[in-house]
Amino acid sequence: MRAVFLIAALLLGAILVPCGSGALAQGLCVEPPMPLPVDGAGLSADQMRAAMADARNFIAQSGLYQECLINEVEAAKTQAAAASQPFDPAIETSARAKVEASQKAQEKAGAAANGAMAAYKNAHLPN
Repeated sequence: MRAVFLIAALLLGAILVPCGSGALAQGLCVEPPMPLPVDGAGLSADQMRAAMADARNFIAQSGLYQECLINEVEAAKTQAAAASQPFDPAIETSARAKVEASQKAQEKAGAAANGAMAAYKNAHLPN
């Protein structure tokens, strides 16, 4: 349910302030929260499905976040060029660091979900 609200908020934000607008200098990209780690061995089938959906949603939202960061950099470059001012490379450096951190978080969430699924299968499926 939390993921539905997060998706709705992101979509509303995308409608109200498109990622290519000049107002992006304030940093409108919102990093999604990591899903809570779960112990797959203690979950029901429905709980395991929900945990996997949370991980997939996080990974998808992280992809949108990373795209937004890249769009922010491009918008800042465009805005600087339009104003005949130099582009501040710290903007791009910061965005790249955030993208890298987000990619690592995606990998961590995927590994955690795979580990939870392995634990679930180990505990619930006949060997």
